[in-house]
Amino acid sequence: MNAEGSLAHRIYAIAEVPGKGVAALLLLCLVIYLPGVLRLPPVDRTEIVWADTSRAMVERGTWLDPRYGDEIQAYRPIGAFWAQRLAASFVGDARDIRVYRIPSLVAVTLAVLALYILALPLVGGPVAFTGATLFAVAPLTVLVSQLAIAEGLSLFPAVVAMLALARLYVKRDEETSAWLGPLFWAALGVAMLVNALLVPILIIATLIALFVMDRDLSWLRRLRPLIGVPIALLVAAPWLYVRHLQDGVPFSGLPWRDFLAALGGAQDMKLRAFPGTFVLALLLGFLPGTALIVPAARRLWDARSSDRLARFLIAWVLGYLIYLEALSSKPGTYMVQTMYPALALAVALVVRAHVEGDAPPKFHLFAWPPLAAAFGVALLASVVVFAGHQAGIMTVAAYALVAWLFAMSARDGRSGNLKRWAVSGPLALAAFAVTLLGVILPSIEKVWPARQIEDFVAKSCDPGLKVGVVGFREPSAAFALGVTKDRQAPEAVATEEPQIAVVESRWLDRYQKAVAAKGGAISATYGCIPSYNVMRGCPMTFVVLGHGGTDFCFTHKDEGCSIEKVSRPPSKDCD
Repeated sequence: MNAEGSLAHRIYAIAEVPGKGVAALLLLCLVIYLPGVLRLPPVDRTEIVWADTSRAMVERGTWLDPRYGDEIQAYRPIGAFWAQRLAASFVGDARDIRVYRIPSLVAVTLAVLALYILALPLVGGPVAFTGATLFAVAPLTVLVSQLAIAEGLSLFPAVVAMLALARLYVKRDEETSAWLGPLFWAALGVAMLVNALLVPILIIATLIALFVMDRDLSWLRRLRPLIGVPIALLVAAPWLYVRHLQDGVPFSGLPWRDFLAALGGAQDMKLRAFPGTFVLALLLGFLPGTALIVPAARRLWDARSSDRLARFLIAWVLGYLIYLEALSSKPGTYMVQTMYPALALAVALVVRAHVEGDAPPKFHLFAWPPLAAAFGVALLASVVVFAGHQAGIMTVAAYALVAWLFAMSARDGRSGNLKRWAVSGPLALAAFAVTLLGVILPSIEKVWPARQIEDFVAKSCDPGLKVGVVGFREPSAAFALGVTKDRQAPEAVATEEPQIAVVESRWLDRYQKAVAAKGGAISATYGCIPSYNVMRGCPMTFVVLGHGGTDFCFTHKDEGCSIEKVSRPPSKDCD
């Protein structure tokens, strides 16, 4: 047995012992999720709205009035704000984005552990463990663990509710019904508290699909709804109470369309995406499990008439996917994660059933190993090339590791060693996630304008300088620098008379006129900051100007930067 086979054998041995399996999955999640959570700067824009609203609640000392500036957060249930506010209250740094990501990190990790623990009686230790690892490393699962948004928080109660429902549907013993029913309703209440009706919609879509296949919903009596519904409503009630405080009658101030959007989940983007958007997100975001998704789907479909678990997993994915494609106005990158536990278990069942050494299943999507290696490196390199960033030795070493793991994963799959693939595939995606989110993206300074400005000003002799910003109205500027949109017009900044003004080059002429009109003067030019607004898709150049006749010292003053030399691009909306 080679080293890879030995590792796979040891991991499957761990999976048979629940305590060891939980410890191994916890370690895996922390290794994958923590680097990005700790190193990524604030990501525009939705994450900042959540975090800045929670920060403002901390500053105002309120638990019941979530506002982003003066805007009432009608679409966003109170539970996610509570979780972030609680984290900020404990940690104490109100403008550190990492604080507001802690709840998402914890919730996604718990979702992975819940998948393993609750699926154990259904499929056994190895399958539950394999499914949990595939779920944990899927790129779109990793994404919501990194961001301070409600989708990460709602993933945990979604997994708990759906697997409790699956257990009640598949295993009809009264002993488990006694606690699975209340667990389901409690999870449903928490899900509504943090993300409106996203999880109830998932459950209803699944039940409709099951009814189409079974023509029987009598088993739902085992949920004990007369007891459970009040539990769910009691847990979710604070959201409605907050809406009562702000609206009188909850949601009375919203048009019908906005009302439906508010109930459907926090991430309403008013999208009308092209058909297949959610299918595409589902497939691309589920790597490495996508390689076996067709064999897994065929296996479930063939077993649907005799296997209740197969029917439930089909209903879980198919019912919700139809809803998303037909009705959802949410971004696919935030909505498909709740289907991944079902897909992960389906793929894990294929791995368990496969005889080692046999040819891989028909219709697999395992790439030729050199092509897989090139694919992994190309994904990483494209980010660096796009940003014009110079890759260092450590980055190149990380590229080599990712390429090798992608190649080994493809080799294991194509050779029919699926149990080894179930180890090497997640390891490859784990290395990819850590390299991209923990190493490459945080090191590319120019794609994080707010951090660039913050770092430049922090290196002055007086980090307490009064700073004005013109031409960068993204939410990250308000969060990191405390500069809101209404205070970024050139005339407003000139009136405030900051000691330092950071002005985007498109706005220089207007700013100079505003300063002159107020009788002020620009006393010095301290440097230029080349940057890139990813949200708008355009390059930017910030000029750091001094006012008041005082020559502040900067450790990295750019002597070659002057107002006259800075180019003024066309006045495209780039801020």
